Amino acid sequence: MADSDITIEILKGIRSDMHEFREEFREFRSEQQETNRGLEGRLGAVEERLEVLDERLEITNQRLDIGNQRLDVIESTLLTVARRQRAMGRTVRTAARDVSNLAGRVTDLETRVGRLETR
Repeated sequence: MADSDITIEILKGIRSDMHEFREEFREFRSEQQETNRGLEGRLGAVEERLEVLDERLEITNQRLDIGNQRLDVIESTLLTVARRQRAMGRTVRTAARDVSNLAGRVTDLETRVGRLETR
C-alpha cells in the first residue's frame, strides 16, 4: 500500500503544479494582452505621425518642383540676357571702329575744305 500512497501523492503534486502553471500562464497571457494593447496604441500613434510626415513631404516635394520651374525660367532669362549683352558688345565695338574711321575721314575732309577755302 505504501507504493500506491506515494503514487497518489506524486499525482496530487503534479496536479497541483499543473494548477499553478495554468494560473501563472493565465496571468502571463493577461500581461501580454495588456502589453499588446499598449503597443498597438503606440503603433497607431506612430502610424498617424508617419501619415502626417508623408503629407508634409508631399507638400515639400511640390514646393521644390515649383522652385525648380522658377529656377529654370530664371536660368533661361539670364542666358538670353548674356547673349544679348555679347551681341551688344560686338555692336558697340563695331560702332566705335566706325566712329574712329569717321573721325579720320572728317579730319581729312576738314583739311581738304581748308585747302579749298584758302584758294
